[in-house]
Amino acid sequence: MKTRNTRGRVTLLVCASLAALLAGCSATQDLSAKFRRSMQAQRAHNDGLELYKAEKYAEALPHFRRALTLYPDFDEAMSYLAWSLYHTGQYAEAARHFGQALKREPRWEGLHDGLGWSRYRQGKYAAAIDAFQAALAIDDRYRDADVGIAYSLFEAKRYAEALPRLERLTREGEGQRFFLPRAKDVEDVRSRLAWTLYYLGEYERAGVEFRQGIAARPDWYGLHAGLGWTHLKLKNNSAARQSFERALSLKPGYPDAKEGLARLR
Repeated sequence: MKTRNTRGRVTLLVCASLAALLAGCSATQDLSAKFRRSMQAQRAHNDGLELYKAEKYAEALPHFRRALTLYPDFDEAMSYLAWSLYHTGQYAEAARHFGQALKREPRWEGLHDGLGWSRYRQGKYAAAIDAFQAALAIDDRYRDADVGIAYSLFEAKRYAEALPRLERLTREGEGQRFFLPRAKDVEDVRSRLAWTLYYLGEYERAGVEFRQGIAARPDWYGLHAGLGWTHLKLKNNSAARQSFERALSLKPGYPDAKEGLARLR
């Protein structure tokens, strides 16, 4: 009995040691596999990032998707995937990915900003404003989100609320104190400011903003048409005709300018 029991204990010890060794090997192999996957994910992400920086968003998409397949918790790849979807016009899918990323990174202001722009492009202006405000709550200097709120208020026809934001953004842009990533230059903001003033009935001020915009972007037919409508409201019919005709020379058949000329007739 004693000998049997001793052998039994030795056998159990040997088996336990072998099990531990095998478990250790398995764990090591698992860590090694995870490391390889993470490195492959990083390479896929880097490849996607190069394409993204070159504005080849559609080509970047599969690389970011592969990175996330290899490493699902790769938050940066998720962010760039969402932005690539946004830039390729897949706004609903972009919003879904931004929302998914925010579950893991709720304090990442850029994700809130991306969600805001995705909702804006879908015409969900109230939801867009909520997302932009969340970005600004994290970083009150985040101008892209500030622009997003102004644009969303404008598109929602909340002109009185949009006006002070657009005025401030236009003046700050003139001073070149910040960069507008999505509004390519200050004239994009100024155009909305001019139209906001127009819709609020402040035609003289609207005319000033339209003219300043034209001085910077003389080929922008929308600004010429806007100035035409402003002249029309001020009963400057001859000037209105010139502005509408200029808009049509830049963009033949432009409906807004054609309608303005029809009003003059």
